Amino acid sequence: MRRSLITVVLICAPAVFAMGQASESVLYSFGSNSTDGTYPIGGLLFDSAGNLYGTTTGGGQYCHSSGYYGCGTVYKLSPSATGWNETVLYNFCTTGNENSCPDGAQPQDGLIFDAVGNLYGTTESGGATGFGTVFELSPPSLPGAQWTETVLWTFGGQKKGDGAYPSDGKLNWDKHGNLYGTTIVGGKENLGTVFELSASSGEWNESVLHSFDGADGNFPRFGVAIDQSGNLYGTTNIGGIVNTYSVCASGCGLVYQLKPSNHGWTETVLYKFDGNDGARPYSPISIDQSGNLYGTFEYGGNSVGCEYGCGGVFKLSPNGTGGLTKYSFDFDGQNGSNPESGVLVDNASGALFGTTGGEVYMIQGKKETVLYQFCSQPYCTDGESPQGGTLISRGNVLYGVTVDGGANQEGVVFSISK
Repeated sequence: MRRSLITVVLICAPAVFAMGQASESVLYSFGSNSTDGTYPIGGLLFDSAGNLYGTTTGGGQYCHSSGYYGCGTVYKLSPSATGWNETVLYNFCTTGNENSCPDGAQPQDGLIFDAVGNLYGTTESGGATGFGTVFELSPPSLPGAQWTETVLWTFGGQKKGDGAYPSDGKLNWDKHGNLYGTTIVGGKENLGTVFELSASSGEWNESVLHSFDGADGNFPRFGVAIDQSGNLYGTTNIGGIVNTYSVCASGCGLVYQLKPSNHGWTETVLYKFDGNDGARPYSPISIDQSGNLYGTFEYGGNSVGCEYGCGGVFKLSPNGTGGLTKYSFDFDGQNGSNPESGVLVDNASGALFGTTGGEVYMIQGKKETVLYQFCSQPYCTDGESPQGGTLISRGNVLYGVTVDGGANQEGVVFSISK
């Protein structure tokens, strides 16, 4: 099995937007015939030739019986002189029966490459047990031929205490070629897990590195980031501090670290949200070149512009005394609200880029610039609800997806440029 030996934790974004607002282009609208995919929730990925790759949670060739909307796809967008052209690389649930999808169904996360061009991702459901899969897609030896899918792991049935339903968070490599991710439930307490997949002699084996128990987190939805020392970082959407704040009835959520040792992995809760300073972290962790951690929280914060708080962006920084300092930017409803995606960091300028429920924003210090507001065109043909993944950049252009809107109201891939 061919795997990457490179881990990337530094995240770069264009500083070109520092002078003002930007324009949007729709690269592709999904749902032209439903088999091209619908509802792209996972983030995007570039190859070296400038092609974009992603997943749709619905649509595709299969699972259309009884009005079902499709079991999802992996797609590729290729630039040309006349625009971007889509190719569906794989349709999930090749059996054509939505009740039995051994190859997986409903991918909701982004993809990663290995060093030789294979793609890796997860499906939230399907597999032999119906609890989701980790899959590999291998490119064909001849141009235009079919990509080959291999299920590397099926959750919830192959070992006691296994996780179930890997959702939203893309996989990540370490420098040894091991894969890491999260499941939203399963584990010893059925409150979610962090897992590792390792290959030996062509076979992949899973290890559950941590099972959450509520106090140390619950519902780890967005995968893990890896620093240069091999430590893992992530968020749980609930768990931690429980209080009377309505969205914290099951805990306000937290940020955690998993540290490897010769005796296993040790979890440390780095920060617990309490509602007033934010609630329900709803993103993967991003790491800058100085080791600062970034993410978003969907509710809470200091704003009174939304019923449960408008959410915001947080930064956790080592303070030199073994602790962390938290910085937050709170949305107010006018400048965006309730972010459900990660943060892209420009290491050169310190600018942060991301999306809320209706905008693409840039934050520098305490100043926010709304770069683009969606549904600016009739019938939201420019896209609606940019909730998928974390923005990526190439040159001085940002790229992302919206779950809804577009020419067919089933999501778009967009770019933002000055």
